[in-house]
Amino acid sequence: MTAAPSHSIEEARYCADTFNGAVAAAALSAAWDIGLLDELAERDTVDVPEFTARTGARPEPVRKILAALSSRRIVVDAGPNLAQRGPGFEQAFRTRGFFYWLTRGCGELFTDLTDLVTADADRQMRRDSRAISVACRSIARNFFDPPLRDLLDGLDFTTVADLGCGSGDRIIMLAGQRPDLRAIGVDIAQGALAVAREAVQAANLEARITLTRDDVLSMSPRPEYADVDLVTCFLMGHDFWPRDNCVKTLQQLRETFPNLRSLVLGDTCRSVGVEGPDLPMFTLGFETVHAVMDQYLPTLDEWYSVIEDSGWRLADERLIDLPAFSFIFRLTQD
Repeated sequence: MTAAPSHSIEEARYCADTFNGAVAAAALSAAWDIGLLDELAERDTVDVPEFTARTGARPEPVRKILAALSSRRIVVDAGPNLAQRGPGFEQAFRTRGFFYWLTRGCGELFTDLTDLVTADADRQMRRDSRAISVACRSIARNFFDPPLRDLLDGLDFTTVADLGCGSGDRIIMLAGQRPDLRAIGVDIAQGALAVAREAVQAANLEARITLTRDDVLSMSPRPEYADVDLVTCFLMGHDFWPRDNCVKTLQQLRETFPNLRSLVLGDTCRSVGVEGPDLPMFTLGFETVHAVMDQYLPTLDEWYSVIEDSGWRLADERLIDLPAFSFIFRLTQD
């Protein structure tokens, strides 16, 4: 029998790893949903019969979820019915929000990708706003909130409005740091507001945090916006574009919030100077989703160029490595 050429073996392994990685991405999201990831984070090892008896999860699918995670060394076999954290667990746990965004938040869009690419009209692009809010909460906590806290340190403000508030996590975090702060969470998605409402109630902050349904792209003054002196807006600044729309929206925010002193924007930009094999985590999914949605993604340089034209001044900034090509700007009017 003739041995298979080494390059054929390598190609087969490469394709197997690609396929198994796709399964592992979905498995990672499911493991987070059913509490399996948190179990591993807290206890290092999971006993499948004990875990499934306690949570009501079905044993065999849980074993297959663990098998998918083991294909990427997120977990390793620790004996009969046992799995423990593998060498990839820490990073996978830290970045779980990206996988959840991809598989639970945008999974249906990728399933329908062929139709969305080829259809001429009436394209139904479905994303799960609740799942995206949960994903973005994790992403923000791990990658945006630490530099945001540093940027806001020493800044004086009494009332904050968070545009595209999603899960409400950001304003809950700020309210926890500042006992006298009042906050308004603004979002157009009912699913996101439902997640935020649950979180605000759980934090016992209903007296200090108000949730409002409004379209950030067409906001107008309201009585509850009159005292806002800080506006934050994360992971939706690209919705302001293309350029002329972005200038208009940034100008409009000054009219909507007459007492506004600082506008803090955090977002992810279009990649520049990297090829497909070298694209970092999240970039490919983020750019593919927005291409399918016909939504323009600006580069970091384009963001810099639009600030002055809209009447704002860049007072401070933080550049973020993950998600790659991301930033936090603090803009002022003086």
